Amino acid sequence: MEVQGFEGHGPEIEHLLRSARAGRLVHAYLFCGARGCGKTTLARLLAQALFCGAGEAERPCGHCPACKRFLSGNHPDARTVAPKGRSIGVDDVRELIDYLSRRPYEGGWHVAILERAEKMTPSAQNALLKTLENPPEDTVFFLLTETPGALLSTVRSRARLVRVSPLTREACAEALVRRGVEAKRAARLAGLAHGSVGRALELGSDAGFEALLARSLTSLAALKDPASVAEAAAPFYEERERQEDLLEIFEIIGRDRMALENGVAPEALTGEELENVRVDGRKLLLSVLAARRMLSANVAWPNALDALYLSLV
Repeated sequence: MEVQGFEGHGPEIEHLLRSARAGRLVHAYLFCGARGCGKTTLARLLAQALFCGAGEAERPCGHCPACKRFLSGNHPDARTVAPKGRSIGVDDVRELIDYLSRRPYEGGWHVAILERAEKMTPSAQNALLKTLENPPEDTVFFLLTETPGALLSTVRSRARLVRVSPLTREACAEALVRRGVEAKRAARLAGLAHGSVGRALELGSDAGFEALLARSLTSLAALKDPASVAEAAAPFYEERERQEDLLEIFEIIGRDRMALENGVAPEALTGEELENVRVDGRKLLLSVLAARRMLSANVAWPNALDALYLSLV
């Protein structure tokens, strides 16, 4: 049976679904992958299969009372925890643990989904660790993250690692077309999203992303020497709310610049879009990583942006 929404992801995902149908999941999974690659969708699919009241081969059916409650967000045995503001605090984790200490109401299982698990504070991770070390038999944790290295090694070691990889550009574009996206637009979005269907759909509904991309290309094209840094970066000093999108755009440009430097066709952008951008692709990707580290250390966005631009000249 094809895994709904995970066409092209390979046998590991099929194995997980078979395990969920049979009720044989381990107590904790760490799903790693890029933004929009399907980590949340996969976790919800497996949780629904655990709760589903249909026969094993039919799970998740989507039609039984348990499936309907889960899909509507009202299943009493499922909880999702996400960052409030910039983090998941220890009180959020303690509340989750208290909830998990009770017997399941109807499904025979508790499912806890922690989105952006790397945003847990150290104290929150340590609180969760105690439960991961002695997990209730009826509970499955799904920890979702783009950056597993940001989690404590003790937490990572208590969960089974599953890498949710993006699709090829072609497979992603086909999935978008099946969802009603026009073919040319689907190919563009698939390249921008690096094969992540969920991210491609987000970008397709973001009216400002292409304009931000165009501004980024213009800005990098204006970068000539250290004296040009302030003028090139200044248009983005006030874009703190879109800093993640900007860093993602810089990654897209960096990947495609590397492709051109190695004689390969760019994945997302056209040669015309890149012709005036002369920055080194590898250096740009490394600079994005450094900027993210600075931001996680509470460096101000304009300062992190200046450092990124200075590293390119």
